[in-house]
Amino acid sequence: MSSDYILISIVFLSLGFLAFIPFVTRKTESFGVSIPADYYYRTDLKKMRKNYATIVLLLLVIVSLVLVLIGINFNTKTLYISYIVGLFVYLSGGFLVYLPFHRKMKIIKAHENWLESKQQTVVIDTSFREEKLVVSFAWFIIPFLVICGTFFITFYLYNNIPEQIPMHTDMGGKITYTDKSIGSLLIMPALQLVMLGLFMFINYMMSVSKQQVSAENPDLSKRQIVLFRRRWSIFMLISGTLTIMLLLFIQSTFIYPELIQYEDIVIFTIIGFILIGTFVLSVITGQGGSRIKVQKNMNNNVIDRDEDEYWKLGQFYFNKNDPAIFIEKRFGVGWTNNWARPLSWILLLSILAVALLPLLLLFI
Repeated sequence: MSSDYILISIVFLSLGFLAFIPFVTRKTESFGVSIPADYYYRTDLKKMRKNYATIVLLLLVIVSLVLVLIGINFNTKTLYISYIVGLFVYLSGGFLVYLPFHRKMKIIKAHENWLESKQQTVVIDTSFREEKLVVSFAWFIIPFLVICGTFFITFYLYNNIPEQIPMHTDMGGKITYTDKSIGSLLIMPALQLVMLGLFMFINYMMSVSKQQVSAENPDLSKRQIVLFRRRWSIFMLISGTLTIMLLLFIQSTFIYPELIQYEDIVIFTIIGFILIGTFVLSVITGQGGSRIKVQKNMNNNVIDRDEDEYWKLGQFYFNKNDPAIFIEKRFGVGWTNNWARPLSWILLLSILAVALLPLLLLFI
């Protein structure tokens, strides 16, 4: 099996996680709408979550079956195009499935007037930033040393590298080669540096993102959020190090072409571990640590301040009065940006630009 088949299979299996998002978000949010935590287990809301999961999984099965049929009957180029189209159809379809559930939640909330009998409160814990929220940046010296090793073996053994270096194995097992040059050999080290910067940025984002301590149980919420950020920070460090090690292995296949026979298993093992780890951590931790079991002592008469007006379609945060740049997602696990802040767009464009820079090395 080629690396392309492996990657396509892993990606589509991991996309199945989309169906389980309603089960791992905060219990104070349902399909992008803020709700009192004690309403989360209502029968009608539980049924909505199950119905959403069923529809999204059915969509994934249909798209996957179509791709399998295309892969059997058509050539590699057609499958590549179909894969991209299938990915777009699935993600777009998943969002379209989400929209009616989001609208229904807004209608239920407005009709039953949940906020009338609840006191809306914003909790700010001044000691929150004193907690150890993420791993020390000193730990990133480990993947940095791996990058140094990549540069060293590349140029120390430069004369031993064949004039034609393997760049890619297609679905038919055919290897694509390119001419040896400084530029082509710097692509992997450059990607390593980009990945190191990206994972360090994610670690920083976790440490400075907006605190969202629940008004219904501030102490419980704080402990959950702290553990949530610590666990994801540790996982990001491990994932980043493994990704950089994977790029080192790929670089090694340029120097020792015989290693390319092990490429599939290495890619499958590392990427599989990262994706499975992401799924498992999301399920056992939940968004904001909502699935972490700690002692509960809830005040059902108090809820978080309603901010639905700032969440467009329940997923995109626009609040020009909020100085925070990074904020937890409402629908999903992880973080998103305050898109009303120009810095968010600058950061997004900067990340895209930096990610594309290694490709310029092909022209050196």
